[in-house]
Amino acid sequence: MPITTNGFPAGFRFSSDPAGFGFQVFAGHRNVRPGPVYNKAPNVDSVTLSDTVVNLPCPAGTHPTSGGCSDNHSVSVSTKASDPENDVLTYNYTVSGGRVVGSGANVTWDLGGVGAGTYTITTAVDDGCGVCGKTNTQTITVKQCSDCVANAAPCSCPTLSASGPSGVTQPGQPMTFTATSSGDVTYNWSVSAGRISSGQGSSSITVDTIGLAAGSNVTATVEISTANMCADCPRTASETAGIATLPMARQIDEFGKVTPDEMKARIDGLYSQLDAEPGSTGYIIVYGTPAQVKAARALIAKAINRPGTARDASRVTIVEGPPQGADVHFKVYVVPSGAAPPTP
Repeated sequence: MPITTNGFPAGFRFSSDPAGFGFQVFAGHRNVRPGPVYNKAPNVDSVTLSDTVVNLPCPAGTHPTSGGCSDNHSVSVSTKASDPENDVLTYNYTVSGGRVVGSGANVTWDLGGVGAGTYTITTAVDDGCGVCGKTNTQTITVKQCSDCVANAAPCSCPTLSASGPSGVTQPGQPMTFTATSSGDVTYNWSVSAGRISSGQGSSSITVDTIGLAAGSNVTATVEISTANMCADCPRTASETAGIATLPMARQIDEFGKVTPDEMKARIDGLYSQLDAEPGSTGYIIVYGTPAQVKAARALIAKAINRPGTARDASRVTIVEGPPQGADVHFKVYVVPSGAAPPTP
């Protein structure tokens, strides 16, 4: 309520009587002036960090052997604060490294990109007076991972194949087997028969077949190894090669008593085949009495050595056989090189 009006005390009465009033009395109660109001500062009661040690991730191309060095470099920060007057609070964070992500009482301290060392985070709250209450400082250690090792190279499967002689091998002659692989590999060979005479540990070997039976086979198996080979890679390859069977004498003609001209024709047929097989020889078995055999020898020699021919008589052998009836009898054979000669 105002205490004056136009400069006069409130409730002052003016008189119309020239004599007026001698005086007026006023009485009242004075209110006590309130004192100054003071703001009570808020305080940070506690700050909790999800981790107090952060391991830096291993460099590219390496990994921790223990598995204990995580690539995670974010720390959760949880703050508890109080204000006596329950004012609305604003949370302030100051870090010596990294950055704070988020706002309010629960934030994330991102330490990505910082080096090894010790870092602090200071938390304060403001109710409008600024940072005027108790703050809280927490420390975290960032360190290098101590057990980083190089990553293993990714595994792979080299190709592998084996090859042997293109045809059969003559008895006693060496065989060659070859492995082909796409990788830088180590070779280890084994054979089912014979003996590796050279090349063990390389991509090509030579196998000695001396003493192996004609018509038998030799199987060569190669096994490879190399670093970073996947567990399910094919590691072996094999190839089988044959040893030729021994040549055999073959009968090409058989006849009884003949005229000289007929013998010439038979001998012409024999030499025709001998000429087609260099190194072969002819055998003629003559069955008869000694006198018949003697006459047959002369007839054969005359047919071989007749004028106008240039035949090697040493390529034909005459063998005597027992009589097979009343007349002489002939069997004619071609014997390839290495084959056993026929017997009567």
